[in-house]
Amino acid sequence: VARVMVLNKLDRDKASRVVYSWFRRGIRKDPALRKHARFQEAFLAWFPFVRARFDVVGWVLGIREKRRKRGNRWETVREPVEQQIEEHVDLTMPAADMAEFGVHRVDLAGDEVQPLDDDLLRSRGMVFRPSRSLEESAAGLSEQALADIQRRYRLDHVSFSWLAGARRQVALVYYPLWVIRYGFRGKTYQVLVDAEDGSLAYAKAPGNHLYRAFSMVAASAGACFVGTTILQNAGVFLRSENGLIGLGLIGLVLAGLVYWGYSQFRHGGVVEEGTGLATGSEHKSLVATVTEVVEKVS
Repeated sequence: VARVMVLNKLDRDKASRVVYSWFRRGIRKDPALRKHARFQEAFLAWFPFVRARFDVVGWVLGIREKRRKRGNRWETVREPVEQQIEEHVDLTMPAADMAEFGVHRVDLAGDEVQPLDDDLLRSRGMVFRPSRSLEESAAGLSEQALADIQRRYRLDHVSFSWLAGARRQVALVYYPLWVIRYGFRGKTYQVLVDAEDGSLAYAKAPGNHLYRAFSMVAASAGACFVGTTILQNAGVFLRSENGLIGLGLIGLVLAGLVYWGYSQFRHGGVVEEGTGLATGSEHKSLVATVTEVVEKVS
C-alpha cells in the first residue's frame, strides 16, 4: 500500500471566504447567518483516506423486456442482449472514523499526489492517523464498485454474468482539509473546506424555518389542487384504455410531492451540504460490504 500526500493550496483567509460565500448562497439556511455567525476556531488537518483504483471488465448476457403498442394492444417484446463491460474505477473512503467531521470521500482527480513527508505535514498542521485496515477497506471499495456496476447493467433475465477487477492499486492518501467552527445563537457548527481545490467538503448550519413551512404548505396545497381537479374529470380517464394506469401514476407523483414537502419540513431544521457527503443508502451499503469482507478475512 503506497503512502502519499496532497499539499494544501488554500490559506486560512481563503478558506474563511469560502465559508462566508456559502452563508450567502441558497434559501435553505437561516438568513441571519450572514450577519450573526462568528468564527470560533480554524485549523488545517490532514485526514487519511484509502484510494482504490482498478479496471472492471466482464460480460452480462440475458434478456431485456420492453412494452410496445401495436394497434390497440400492448405486447411484451423480449430482446437478447450482450453487454461488454470495461470501466475504470477510482474510489476513496476514510481510513479513520470521520463521523465527527462528516467527510466520507474526497476527489483526487487532477490533484498533485506526492510521496508522504510526515515531518512536512506536521509542520503545517494536524495529522490524523488511520484506524482501519487498509487492505480490508480497499477490498470493501472493490466489492461495492462491482455491485454498483452490476446494478447499472442489470437485465430482466440474466443468463450469464461475469465481472472481475484488474490492475488494482491501493494507496493511503493524507488529504488536507480546513476545519472551521463557528458559533450561532449559542450553538457551535462545523465546516470543512477542501484545502486543495477550495470546494466545500462538509458544512452544517441551522435551517430556514420559513422555507420549511412554505415547502410543506405549498407541496400539500399543490397536490390537493391537482388531485381535486383530476377527480372532477375522473370519468375521462376511466373511459380511456389505460385510464387506471394513468390515475395510478398521477397518484404516485402527488404522493411524492407531499413526501418532498414533509421531508423538507421534518429534516430541514439542520442543513448539511458538501462534496464529501455520502447518501444514507450508499454509506450503509459500503459499511455492510466492508464488514462482510472483514468477517471473511477473519
